[in-house]
Amino acid sequence: MKIAIPTFGTRISPRFDHAPGCALFDIEGDKITGSTQLSCTGWRDIERVSKLVDAKVDVLICGALPNFLLGILTNNGIRVIPWIAGNTAEALSLFLQGRLEQGMVVCSGRKRGLRCRRGITK
Repeated sequence: MKIAIPTFGTRISPRFDHAPGCALFDIEGDKITGSTQLSCTGWRDIERVSKLVDAKVDVLICGALPNFLLGILTNNGIRVIPWIAGNTAEALSLFLQGRLEQGMVVCSGRKRGLRCRRGITK
């Protein structure tokens, strides 16, 4: 299985269509077997989708995205888990545990005045 997460530093980018980077993870069972970081700077919306389809991505974990892109992604067989905010590694960990749900704020406790609504707490 291949999972894509649009990134902004170590966090999930708030918008799929404006993310400066995208992390791709190869998964076997519940283990990460490889990863790649793509630079998405300058890519148009449809190029982002094409790159994910060409990379044979199965799942996209992302923040917000336009409905027309959601339709194109799902029509190309990519499962989309949208409206995720927080740390990329923690979101991936929750996904591998089968605990990631649409709309989750993923964090390790209180940070910069924000409170975790749902997700990992330590």
